[in-house]
Amino acid sequence: MNVPYYQVNAFCKDSYSGNPAGVCVLKDWLSTDELQNIAAQTYLPETVFLFLNSPNQWSIRWFSPLVEIDLSGHGTLAASHILFEEGFSEGAKSICFSSSSGELKVTKLENGALSLALPSLPSRICVASPLLIEGLGAYPNETYIGLDCLCVFSDESIVLDMQPDPILLKRITGARGIIATALSADPKVDYVTRYFAPACGVDEDEVSGSIHCILVPYWSKKLEKDTLRVKQLSSRGTSFKCGVSKNGIWVEGKADTFMRGHISI
Repeated sequence: MNVPYYQVNAFCKDSYSGNPAGVCVLKDWLSTDELQNIAAQTYLPETVFLFLNSPNQWSIRWFSPLVEIDLSGHGTLAASHILFEEGFSEGAKSICFSSSSGELKVTKLENGALSLALPSLPSRICVASPLLIEGLGAYPNETYIGLDCLCVFSDESIVLDMQPDPILLKRITGARGIIATALSADPKVDYVTRYFAPACGVDEDEVSGSIHCILVPYWSKKLEKDTLRVKQLSSRGTSFKCGVSKNGIWVEGKADTFMRGHISI
């Protein structure tokens, strides 16, 4: 069986920036083991699988090379881009996804960007463990735990210069990954971030979407702003807008198709 397959750079500014994701459009659901094997074969930070339920209503699942992911922002952005650009949702201005994290909606904006509605996720303050401090090689000013572990630092340079040890960070349990963040030194950007998820098979994510489900509530309250601009300090990182919505948060970004083809299953 041949399955349409696309490689997309999400949250990008050109063909060599942003976070790569594979997108597979299925006519029938495959088993979880089959989906995981495909994701391990493509070996991208996320491989996204889509199945049409009804017009403009798609089921979506996300897999890293090692595990299924409950929520992926950049994967959803990549999937939406393919559905809009490749004629799967011709004429539609928005697409709804049914997922393990609830219903997600993506809207196409006039400037060509996509706006993704995501849930606002809770986090609670906690004490940074010696393993976390050693793994990051830096001591956070504040630490919170939720879907991810959020580490807030006093200066952007600490986040930028950080050289974490993925072997140590992989041993941290109770969180999907570790977010490092600080106020931006650039007046045009509100906050900066990096994201490490070695337990999922991604030592460092290039540009992340779902981490802002925790970051936006934190920085919005801290800065008393509903609309924010963030920059991810990775080798392919870009800046984009995000903010608070009535029912959660939103992130806005562009995507670019890098590859089109089929995979044989």
